[in-house]
Amino acid sequence: MVSSRLEHFVPNAAQPADSTNPNNEYGPSNFNIPKRFTWVFSYVVPKMGGGMSKLKNGWGFDSTVTLQTGQPFTLNYNGEDDFSGSGEGFDRPDVVGPITYNYRDPNNFLNLSSFAMPCTIQTSIANGTDPFTGGANDCAAGTRHFGNLGRNALQGPPFKQWDLAIYKGTQITERLNLQLRAEFFNILNHPNFSNPLLPSFIADPASNVNQQGCGCGFTPSGTREVGNGAYHIVATGDVGIGNPFLGGGGPRGIQLAAKFSF
Repeated sequence: MVSSRLEHFVPNAAQPADSTNPNNEYGPSNFNIPKRFTWVFSYVVPKMGGGMSKLKNGWGFDSTVTLQTGQPFTLNYNGEDDFSGSGEGFDRPDVVGPITYNYRDPNNFLNLSSFAMPCTIQTSIANGTDPFTGGANDCAAGTRHFGNLGRNALQGPPFKQWDLAIYKGTQITERLNLQLRAEFFNILNHPNFSNPLLPSFIADPASNVNQQGCGCGFTPSGTREVGNGAYHIVATGDVGIGNPFLGGGGPRGIQLAAKFSF
């Protein structure tokens, strides 16, 4: 396993949320991919006799299939407030329900109703008498604490790609061979979306509270929950991007080539 030290592009990659309890920071590396499968397959069609041999022979194909689970990430408050009251500056929310992902809809990838501000909301705010601001002032006295979401406890979208090449070799002369190739990259045109940390390397559960209308991905619900279930895969505290961000791979591509060997 590759360790993740210093910042490694991710806030709170090394700094604990609670410096008095570093054991609580035990978790996967920022680069951890628990499952990865790669299948490389090649096949050459057996030579056939009879007429039209130059047309029938020389066919083959190469194929590569790559499947892997997503990389881990954590929800971190990006300086909105000192929710824990500790002054540490790396607070995380509480987990208050089952963590569920929607891999088929990157605009609602993570159900935010399973997460909440790490405190109890004041009664006047909970019943609607006072407005909800999303800051620590919304918390009832004596209830602020460190959120129980673990470091890198969440998992980003998986990666899936199938590349295929079909080729035809023809012997032109004794020393000259022609190979025609058609190569298909991501032949199924499967979209591979990035980790929610990207492109700003932080997934911030309070971004829309302090930046109303920014389209950053998290939507305040007016209650203790950090959101209402709407989560854009590029949810960041500083960048107003409202569309899913493509990760590795790319759209389907076709490449045609002719190769002469002599």
